[in-house]
Amino acid sequence: MARRLATAVLIAAALACAAPIHAAGAPRIRVALAADQGAVTVESAGAVVVAAPGPRRTVEGPLVIRREGTRIVVNEMRLGSPIRIEGESAPLEVKGMVVRGALVIIARDAGLLVVNDLDLEAYVKSVVPSEVPVTWPFEALKAQAIVARTFALHKKGERGGQAFDVDATVQSQVYGGLGSEDLRASEAVDATAGIVVMHEGRLALTPYHSTSAGPTEDASEVWAIDLPYLKGVACPFDEDSSVYRWERRLPFDAIESALREAGHAVGSIATLTPLGRNRSGRVSAVRILHSEGELVLKGELLRRIIGYQRLPSMRFDVVDVEAGPRGGFDVHLRGGGWGHGVGLCQWGMKTLSERGWTADRIIDYYYPGTNLDDAARRPKHIR
Repeated sequence: MARRLATAVLIAAALACAAPIHAAGAPRIRVALAADQGAVTVESAGAVVVAAPGPRRTVEGPLVIRREGTRIVVNEMRLGSPIRIEGESAPLEVKGMVVRGALVIIARDAGLLVVNDLDLEAYVKSVVPSEVPVTWPFEALKAQAIVARTFALHKKGERGGQAFDVDATVQSQVYGGLGSEDLRASEAVDATAGIVVMHEGRLALTPYHSTSAGPTEDASEVWAIDLPYLKGVACPFDEDSSVYRWERRLPFDAIESALREAGHAVGSIATLTPLGRNRSGRVSAVRILHSEGELVLKGELLRRIIGYQRLPSMRFDVVDVEAGPRGGFDVHLRGGGWGHGVGLCQWGMKTLSERGWTADRIIDYYYPGTNLDDAARRPKHIR
């Protein structure tokens, strides 16, 4: 009962600060919320369950969903896969997240995949306040809305007939459902509704990151993607970021564990050193000497393996290898910035908007040679 009351309060609060979002023919986006689940529970004041093939079923109360072979069981009803769950009078809650739109549940060999299928603008209204503080200047929020919308549509085009377009984490964009929406951020999304970044008549790829702490990065250095508008630009605008400068001490045993989990056969690590740097000054590759030999990894691959919290960016120097407080050895790093460094720098965006730059000017700076259109390719002006 307490859980249902908390869910009702969250839904009411979120709906109070978010304008209705429904438009005929509006683009939709599919967000992976969870994968490889043994079972999930969906809370709703009333939901319609649709299985293909099969009739629409209205189900009251919580839906307990599990996989049984290639089929999906909902409150002991055995259905085909996938199923679609639509809230009749209220949003849905799953895995602690209240969401608009529908849920699609797919049975796979490793377990259930949970996907939120919703209106694109509703999605962006959750992404903007999940990615940047809503207290930032309004032009910064508008710029964030435009690049987030464009990024989602670009990923949707890339993934084609796959089960989802983006996930809800930093691997794509952070999405928190209804609970993340904010009135001011939603106003910024509405002010830019449908506007996307284009390059030579095509939807642009618009990656972004928190803090560059120096020049931004060429996409070719990180992902081997050579795009004229994803070249590094000067970014002396983000010094107010709390991660403009940082230090980390990484235990070698934690790095060893992460590498082994990722499939690399390593022994005890002796050294971790930069093997090269790209034009922006970021480490392009690292050389790891260990008791079983040598391992060379691309910089961003190392970040992904050992964790973005542990290694905020590849802009770092190795200070020393030191004895750790709990035995073993740590590598002491001193660096700056957060993220891959490609495209728009969010803290730079904040400073530029404080200096009076408009959203379109900010976007033009970080993605030079692009232009803003609406989804129907008609020229759009947002000043």
